[in-house]
Amino acid sequence: MAKRKTLSYQDKVKLIETVDAGNKKKSDIAKEFGIPANTLSTILKNREKYERQGTSCKRIKGPEFKDVDESVYQWLKQCRDKNLPVSGPILKEKAAQFAAQLNKPDFRASNGWLQNFKKRNEVIFKKVTGESASVDDNVCTEWSQKLPDLVKGYKPDDIFNADETGLFYQCLPDKTLTFKGDTCHGGKNSKQRVTLLLGTNQIGTVKLKPLMIGKSKNPRCFKGVQSFPMDYTSNKKSWMNSGVFEKWLTDLDRQMKKKKKKILLFIDNATAHGDIPKMKNVKIEFLPPNTTSKLQPLDQGIIKNFKVHYRKEVVRLFLRDLEDKNPTKISILDAMWMASKAWNNVTENTIKNCFKKSGFKQQVDEEEESVVEDC
Repeated sequence: MAKRKTLSYQDKVKLIETVDAGNKKKSDIAKEFGIPANTLSTILKNREKYERQGTSCKRIKGPEFKDVDESVYQWLKQCRDKNLPVSGPILKEKAAQFAAQLNKPDFRASNGWLQNFKKRNEVIFKKVTGESASVDDNVCTEWSQKLPDLVKGYKPDDIFNADETGLFYQCLPDKTLTFKGDTCHGGKNSKQRVTLLLGTNQIGTVKLKPLMIGKSKNPRCFKGVQSFPMDYTSNKKSWMNSGVFEKWLTDLDRQMKKKKKKILLFIDNATAHGDIPKMKNVKIEFLPPNTTSKLQPLDQGIIKNFKVHYRKEVVRLFLRDLEDKNPTKISILDAMWMASKAWNNVTENTIKNCFKKSGFKQQVDEEEESVVEDC
């Protein structure tokens, strides 16, 4: 493959003038200037900008580490040819790997490098081709006013929220870095689905061990495995049901009894949460109906952040297999380990921020508050 060429503004103005002359085919002009046909189309779409800037514009500054940039460019092209989505953090991680392989200790895969790389190579972020029921603001306001009384007597580290989420555990992310003008397609995603039950306390210091619900009672990948990063159960639809949830609550109450802790657990009023067992160390509070999109902390960004981390693990696995020329297969056990790592990577700051967004902010000591990540 020919080396990609970065055109100066002067070159782009000249290219536009050549097209306007009408003496050559656009495909021939693209070859003459050493660029893909879709790049030519993008330049023509932005012709007013280049004509306005004119020949006084300077050429975009070239990379300091050309061999690293070229390696990253070729790698990104290979990934897109395979319909593999690549995020900014993944691209920076790969650039650092190339720099190490090329013995470039001074290279830094910073955000500045990423932005410049995207500009030089005309790379953009595209989407690869929740709950939305209306929420009564009056109910939310009333709940927020009632919340201090509900949590009275409980410390922030004893206030919990738990919620289920579906996970298509073999799927890639739906956004990727790609080249301007390219049609953004992804591969055909698997529909293999599991349900995960996640729970955490208000300040993120205690994350409950996740529960995974699958379809197979005894997955073959479990054979010979002695320990698992999370609990597992199964049913025909891999959904949460009242029996599974009741057992989970009973086990949680037993755990808290051993730790000599009494906790307050907020959950939504889903049908599967209908049968609440008698418990001594876990008190249940239900969120108002049809308000979880605003009042449930896990729905404010915790689950979303978890899935971002999980997709990164999936992409890394695909890329490793791509380099080794091996087909990627993600088993339930693989998904468990990647999901466990992703859950561990959700930060305390993210969790605090999402609880605050749900109305729990008055329960956090002012001295503990700091600038935290966006949910």
